[in-house]
Amino acid sequence: VVERSTGWALTHPLTISEYETLKKLLKPDFEDMVPWYSGTSTDLFKTVFDLMISVTLFVGRFDMRMMQAAMNKTPDESKSSDLLYDHLDGKDELWFDFIADTGDGGNSTYAIARLLAQPSLVVKSDDSRLIFPRGELLLIGGDLAYPNPCSFTYERRFFCPFEYALQPPAWYTPDHIALEKPELPLGVSELRQYSGPQCFMIPGNHDWFDGLNTFMRYVCHKSWLGGWFLPQKRSYFALKLPNGWWVFGLDQALHGDIDVYQFKFFAELCQQKVGEHDSVILITHEPNWLLDWYWGDKTGKNVTYLIREYLKGRCKLRMAGDLHHYMRHSCTESKEPVHVQHLLVNGCGGAFLHPTHVFENFKECYGNKYETKAVYPSYEDSSKIALGNILKFRRKNWQFDVIGGFVYFVLVFSMFPQV
Repeated sequence: VVERSTGWALTHPLTISEYETLKKLLKPDFEDMVPWYSGTSTDLFKTVFDLMISVTLFVGRFDMRMMQAAMNKTPDESKSSDLLYDHLDGKDELWFDFIADTGDGGNSTYAIARLLAQPSLVVKSDDSRLIFPRGELLLIGGDLAYPNPCSFTYERRFFCPFEYALQPPAWYTPDHIALEKPELPLGVSELRQYSGPQCFMIPGNHDWFDGLNTFMRYVCHKSWLGGWFLPQKRSYFALKLPNGWWVFGLDQALHGDIDVYQFKFFAELCQQKVGEHDSVILITHEPNWLLDWYWGDKTGKNVTYLIREYLKGRCKLRMAGDLHHYMRHSCTESKEPVHVQHLLVNGCGGAFLHPTHVFENFKECYGNKYETKAVYPSYEDSSKIALGNILKFRRKNWQFDVIGGFVYFVLVFSMFPQV
């Protein structure tokens, strides 16, 4: 202010080198996008190694979800404050945001986080202007950081952009470990009184590569994601919202399905807490309805059974990530019972883009017919981008050709007869 008012800045301009130095100091130190096909990234080799260990060791042998169930202090899980949160149900209305697949490139993640942090967003629709307030609740559908879960990727690729977008409170320290959650700010005696934005999230397959260790440390034992408060204590949860709405956040691990203890919690919740005319929003990481149709498979049998036999038409919306695009389907008129009214994929949290045109012919799920209501990128644009990749991919990832060719040469050369 003094410099501007006295004209000092005008009479003492910065040199080019000083300006570049200042610009570097002011610019956030974000990470670049993960070089998936570079062939030279040690992170990617570590990811492959972690995946091999996870599949060999954890799948079918050790499951952190069972450990969480064993640590539960309340015999009746449907009444457990570690899993069930009802502090939002007293509101007249509630706005929430949903994203998934974040923590890739710093710039792209920050762009999404900054939009989420805005007090309101103004969207022009034809001749009208729609104003959307910031969500009081942020839901994240997994894959928090790429390519593998560790302190570096969570701090640099996930927490850092969100902290730049919406700063944590002044007393926040990154190294703090929350022992008894929720750790409420001074002057707030219970969670119902807290009026700031809150965040709940489920892990994705990338978060499970280390057996969920990093997710537990940074989500279940931290209290802040930037300016979003984190009351969450477990990797799955249930939220009771106003006007008879619920959110079920499911942890599918690397199985693509929920475990028996998790199934028991949500099944008992449906029987004891969820009203006959209530509505449930179900969040999973994988959009089984699309992937099963594409691969001709049937996965997530426990989730399907929960929807059919316990929710019984009360599941109005399924949301997922994993596929990095936006796609929404709605059920058409049907004589059969409608198990899920709407299907939504929103993996646009900052990661690279996945095609949509390969799912253009998806029409049926749970025995009901569905139609596409919204998609990004459009089927036409997605097809054009895919065609452009024929040349662009090779030019962008030329190292992949070199290293792949060298490995192929070594393998073939080893087959030649030695003299």
